[in-house]
Amino acid sequence: MAQRDDPLDARRASDAPAMSCQLQCCGLLSRTLDPSVVELRTRLRHALGLQARFIAGAGHQPTAWHAGLLAKFVAASNVARLMGPSACWVHFLSDQDVGDPLRIDLPTRDGAGRVRKQSLHLAAPSASLAAGAIACARAALDVRAPTGVMLASRQATDALERTVDSLTKSRNSPTAALQMARANELCASGWIDRSAAIITSASLLTNEAIAPIVNCILDSPEECAKRFNSALRIDQRAARPLREAGSDSEVPLWGVRSDGCRERLSATEARRRLSDGCVVLPRAFLASGIMRLVCDVFFHGTGGARYERVGEMWWRDFLGIALPDFAVATATILPSMKDLGISIDQQQPGGLTWREAWWDPTRLASDGATKRMIEPVRAAFLQRIADAPRRSMERNRAYRELCSHIDSQRSARRSALDALEAHDRSNRVLLDQGLLAQDRTWPFALLAKSQLDAMSAQLLEQLNWQRTAPVMPTPITLHTD
Repeated sequence: MAQRDDPLDARRASDAPAMSCQLQCCGLLSRTLDPSVVELRTRLRHALGLQARFIAGAGHQPTAWHAGLLAKFVAASNVARLMGPSACWVHFLSDQDVGDPLRIDLPTRDGAGRVRKQSLHLAAPSASLAAGAIACARAALDVRAPTGVMLASRQATDALERTVDSLTKSRNSPTAALQMARANELCASGWIDRSAAIITSASLLTNEAIAPIVNCILDSPEECAKRFNSALRIDQRAARPLREAGSDSEVPLWGVRSDGCRERLSATEARRRLSDGCVVLPRAFLASGIMRLVCDVFFHGTGGARYERVGEMWWRDFLGIALPDFAVATATILPSMKDLGISIDQQQPGGLTWREAWWDPTRLASDGATKRMIEPVRAAFLQRIADAPRRSMERNRAYRELCSHIDSQRSARRSALDALEAHDRSNRVLLDQGLLAQDRTWPFALLAKSQLDAMSAQLLEQLNWQRTAPVMPTPITLHTD
């Protein structure tokens, strides 16, 4: 019988954490930009108060970063450091995202002592907001460690304490989204410099320099939607199409309801809300395009790289703007099972499963003589079924006799079947624990400092190579394991 894959096998012997880093960009110095793009970049930077000659950037939603997200910010921070004192990096906060930012996923134990991944809310939600309210609509709050939760390991306890401490130090932030963004920077201070600015989604549209782009969208909403939907042919899963309805077509802007939830806007409604001074936010492909204009190099993760190709086609085809290149930086670092609180001295049982034995109890026979006596009987039933005409009474009778034979064998080996069923339940628990150890989205605060030091060093080495290399006509990808 073929041996099934065991997610614990690869790491059981030494419990050595796995790590890989990836960097992809077209050289750190962008290709020559069109003069109109350079002029727009200058106006955007001035409006945002950014005076540096070279600006790197990275961004994400306000959530506790895992290692793959941290890698983007490590790359942006290190690029700015490499480019000298006239450079800086900026943190784009995609705070139009849905959900409560004041939470963290950590390993906890259930009543049976099993480890599970649990999302811990670090502050009580606001009663005035809906559960699906966007992050920028939530006020900064006092945080506290949740009660009644059994964390699975000392590392999880330390991660929670560091996160709560960082969020407490960021309590004076205007929103919960900014509170988490600043807390992430504090937690990551061993690997990144503090950003020159945290740029929110809302600040992009209040920037006067972007007004011509917004006006272009509102003046030609149907063409805007058609061009974007056409670009989606590159990757239809990158975003939801915009509704095409003539002058009232959907535009790439979010409105915000009184309960904090976001809603899609038609051109007419967007124009009204902007005129009334209501909060209007850019959708992802509009916001990320603006950030690429602001930055000399903007780092995405592998997910952002998917929708970015769609977005840049829309920018080119509808707005006539060729966006600067973007870069991709990511890392996969798996926590040790010890840091998750998973016991690695447990051995996952192999061999016959309960399901296999249930349908063929003869496989439970303990001696060869019994097997040799029973197996021909089962084989004879199977042969009678195969020989009988389909849908015939003879075939049906042979099948029922086979079922009776199997039932008798189950009764004869009931204790062995029960023991194997209990064995399989234990096996499934261990498999679930093993899958937790393969999850790359655990917060980086749960990882060992030595792992994050190694990731940062590898990315810095790759960035140094990129800085001294000539500008590449096509992207390059480096993997370091």
